[in-house]
Amino acid sequence: MPTQQPQTSAHGIVSAARIVSACILLSRILGLVRDVLLAGLFGGGWVNDAFVLATLVPNLFRRFFGEGALTAAFIPTYADAIANKPRADADRFARSLMTMLALFLGVVSGLGIAACAGLKPAFADPKARLVCDLLVLLLPYMPLICLVALVTGILNVHRHFLLPALASSVLNLFEIAAFFAVGLFASTQGGQAAVIAASITLAGLGQLVLQIPALRAHKVPFAPLMKWEPDVKRVLGGMAPMALGIAVIQINVLVDNAIAEAMIPGDGAVSALYYANRLFNFPLALIGIAIAQAAFPEFADAFARGKKADLAASLARACRMVLFLAVPASVGLAILAAPIIRLIFEHGSFGAEQTARTSAVLAFYGAGVWAACLQHVVVRAFYAARDARTPAWAGGATVLANAALNVALVGRFREAGLALATSITATGQLLFLAFVLRGRVPEVRWAPVARFAAAIAVLAAAMGGACWGLLRVLPERPVVQVPAAVAAGVAVYFGLALAFGVSEARDVFRFRKRRSA
Repeated sequence: MPTQQPQTSAHGIVSAARIVSACILLSRILGLVRDVLLAGLFGGGWVNDAFVLATLVPNLFRRFFGEGALTAAFIPTYADAIANKPRADADRFARSLMTMLALFLGVVSGLGIAACAGLKPAFADPKARLVCDLLVLLLPYMPLICLVALVTGILNVHRHFLLPALASSVLNLFEIAAFFAVGLFASTQGGQAAVIAASITLAGLGQLVLQIPALRAHKVPFAPLMKWEPDVKRVLGGMAPMALGIAVIQINVLVDNAIAEAMIPGDGAVSALYYANRLFNFPLALIGIAIAQAAFPEFADAFARGKKADLAASLARACRMVLFLAVPASVGLAILAAPIIRLIFEHGSFGAEQTARTSAVLAFYGAGVWAACLQHVVVRAFYAARDARTPAWAGGATVLANAALNVALVGRFREAGLALATSITATGQLLFLAFVLRGRVPEVRWAPVARFAAAIAVLAAAMGGACWGLLRVLPERPVVQVPAAVAAGVAVYFGLALAFGVSEARDVFRFRKRRSA
């Protein structure tokens, strides 16, 4: 008999998103500590550029698998199996997919290691040689993060979010520990970068082990199964278009870094993009990815049961919450970019020039935070409706448009132009996807969401004005400016939202009252 999923309340997405957001907040704080240590150790020099370029590969796979295509293709299929098939069939499908993908990515990882070792002697540039060395250490992370992603999808369908959401904190803890241990293993900056790279792969094993108690609690078998289950082909066939549709921002980051390395003279452009992107990803993960991850099982379950009106209602709730949180985050990052960078990174090898370059990038990235966050939710609605092609085509067009804008803007704005191109194309992709989704799922109504967005933009503008005015009168010390401006902005924004009866503000307020009781 098929397994019946528990029905979720109207606040199911918000409740699950709170758990995921809390864990992501912990992860991002730890990640910020790691980035501060990285900035202090390597600054904006060529070793830092090499480390950033090397980590782009495992990070891209982490985005595809850990937060993207694998779970996007897997969750609707697994939710359908749980809802409409015997539990034993769903378990065999999950075990088979884990085994096949782990073996495949293990082979890909081995080939990549061999290629890096073979190519290294051909490079005279020490930066390129170091990238090869670091990739040898980082590529084994790929099969590990694949398994972590699948386990995350399984547990999310069973409405278990806590341990999967804590996995990224394990990664950051391993890297932080490596920063304190580098002196024991290496005396050169290149050797120290290698120690930190090795810690990332070790962290992948730790992330996987963390999920085992939750799998046992939900009676999910974890043993390998060498059998080609029918649903495995369905998931693997859907991963390629989903990868492009859901990971466009990450592909654009990769393109941005390639163009920065090729077209901007000297060192530091890649590092400026990296540090600004880390702060850009803070609200993206805390808001967009967290809410999308929490909402996706509800989307998939509603579609699997033929309840498109429920899917549309869940989508509207998720979009409203994203807009309520992400629009002020966009405004705040754009206005406070310079003092934030000075406060967090300007020390050690990270100087005032690097601060100016990085804050300009962050301001342009910040303008697109709301669109990037909302895009994660809308794309997952397509996947729940079994339409992977539309996000894939839109993603391909966005990558091309981003590359063209990069070339057009990099000459005038240097690396900041690359961030501006990313924000422009993210907004364009979001608007296109929203328009097309209305045709795929007629129950979706965008007009109320658009009116809500306009109202929130007015409140966020008032918040931004308060922050900007406060910066003009405060002493130019980031340790004073940032906390004061953030506190004032939060007070103004939430005060206005509560005064005008915005339900999302009341939800946050009620949640905090219950927690403090």
